[in-house]
Amino acid sequence: MRSLRCAPLLFLLLSAGDAAVITGACERDLQCGGGMCCAVSLWIRSLRMCTPMGHLGEDCHPLSHKIPFHGRRLHHTCPCVPNLACIQISPSKYKCLPDFNAEDAFF
Repeated sequence: MRSLRCAPLLFLLLSAGDAAVITGACERDLQCGGGMCCAVSLWIRSLRMCTPMGHLGEDCHPLSHKIPFHGRRLHHTCPCVPNLACIQISPSKYKCLPDFNAEDAFF
């Protein structure tokens, strides 16, 4: 009879335990899927998470390594997707924007 009274408590503990699992945790880019890198978490600096590459207009960091990077990333953003570059838009802000080269312009 006593085990029946403890069963709901055991069920509650088991179901609450799943909420603590961090999905997408990683150590290196190769552990993430395509179009993602293993970047530092914004909330927990010691944690790295699979993060999508930067798309048009998203924030980026100019020193972010290309994918795959075999070391440990030190920033919370991934590089921009191919065909976009991390362009400085103000003294301390960078965005993923189309890569414009003077060679591409015809006058």
